[in-house]
Amino acid sequence: QLCYILIRNERIATAACRELSATMTSVAETVEEYCTQLRRRQIEGSMPCAKRTAEIMRLLVTNQKHADASSVIDDVRSVGHKLQAAKPVELAIGNIVRRVLHMIREEEQHDELSSSAMSFAVTKQDTQKQSGPSLLSQALRLPSSSARIFPFNRAVSLSNLLDVGIEELEELVEKVGGEAAVAEAFEAESHASTKKKQKSVPQWKNKQHIIEAINELIDELDNIQQSITVQGVEHIHANEVILTFGMSDTTYLFLKEASKKREFQVVVAEGAPKYDGHIMARKLSDAGIQTTLIADCAVFAMMARVNKVLVGAHAVLANGGVVGTVGMHMVALAAKKHSIPFVVLVGLHKLSPLFPHDPDLAFNDFKSPADVVDFDVVAEAFAQQGQHEEASGALGTAPSSNLATVSSLASASSIGASAASTTSASGAAGGVCKEGFMSAGGAASQATALGHPCGSVHVPNPMYDYVPPNLISLFVTDMGGYTPSYVYRLLAEFFDRNDYLLSKQLNMSS
Repeated sequence: QLCYILIRNERIATAACRELSATMTSVAETVEEYCTQLRRRQIEGSMPCAKRTAEIMRLLVTNQKHADASSVIDDVRSVGHKLQAAKPVELAIGNIVRRVLHMIREEEQHDELSSSAMSFAVTKQDTQKQSGPSLLSQALRLPSSSARIFPFNRAVSLSNLLDVGIEELEELVEKVGGEAAVAEAFEAESHASTKKKQKSVPQWKNKQHIIEAINELIDELDNIQQSITVQGVEHIHANEVILTFGMSDTTYLFLKEASKKREFQVVVAEGAPKYDGHIMARKLSDAGIQTTLIADCAVFAMMARVNKVLVGAHAVLANGGVVGTVGMHMVALAAKKHSIPFVVLVGLHKLSPLFPHDPDLAFNDFKSPADVVDFDVVAEAFAQQGQHEEASGALGTAPSSNLATVSSLASASSIGASAASTTSASGAAGGVCKEGFMSAGGAASQATALGHPCGSVHVPNPMYDYVPPNLISLFVTDMGGYTPSYVYRLLAEFFDRNDYLLSKQLNMSS
């Protein structure tokens, strides 16, 4: 029977190890799949990335085995750093990871306080026990052992101590000491078995609280847009003229909700080079809102007739600055010049504890210059480059060193940085030259044997723009309205200082 029990326990342990290995593999595969989707830009937008990151964090905390809060923090931080590295420009990923870490640290602090209070209560109880009856009275007052000596169940005391024989008293003391030793040995064995069992199956007892907190975070993400849009009536008044820039789902829903109780006009800047302001104007018009579409260059001229500027944002930085659609800084400057309120609609999942000057911050991305330079121009540049090389070869001169190349832009580390690669070619006026420079007829950078100038024009196509906090009037978030100077209070509420830089924490832990 003992052998059967041992074999059964071994099989149970083997099955548990296999299940744990399969769980760890599934979590790793899910994380790697999500990283691949981020690198390939298959998931776009802050909200989808934030929701998916929260789900990954919940899966990690639920399925992995953790003995204490420190192991949970290490796993979450490691996976979070990997996710953020897959797409550095999407700051919402790191924001969600930091909020989960903040939840774990709060639960750890609560657990430490509870343990301290419990240990204090145990110490106090032990002190009271030690100050209780003396050892002699405990040894002499044993009704079960003295029943054989005293038929009338009288307890042994100093008044009847002489009535007890010396031999009976020694036997009584030996019996009491033997029972105490057996009880102490049993208690030690029980404590050892319990400790061994806890080592075999490590599990932090407060993990369920963390899972519930992550579920609440996911529910909060689902209701962010609704929490922002219901405030539209409070910020938009009758007969106002609102200016917005480009396309923003949050701004559109905000204006649509306010139009149910207010009559106002909206001026939409087209938002070149994506021109998604055309989509915004069409949606607002379909919603029954009087809409005017203007070019970006007309923003300053129209600002004198505007009462308020409403825009969305990609991220909010620790100093109160905003990362938004490219061209937003121009709109903010025009609003500041005309003393027009510049209001940013943003959910707190986009709040980042990083500053614009942080070396680990990469908040801009560069896309293909095809949005700026038409492909017909590129094709013409290639044709002119071929003709130029043929003419140079006929005269016996070496062809130009500016060979036609075509490549795509990669992400850059900061606003204003050069694109990693661009669509390029060299030739006469209207062409695109080496390293992303488009030729301009009069700008001669290299003279050829035929005397044709080869000028160059850089064609970057950044996605985002930075707006400093002094140009922003108000943030309308899912928790209410805040000024840029109040951002530091929000950082203290949602994040822990130890988690501001995930990569720094990883280096310290390793």
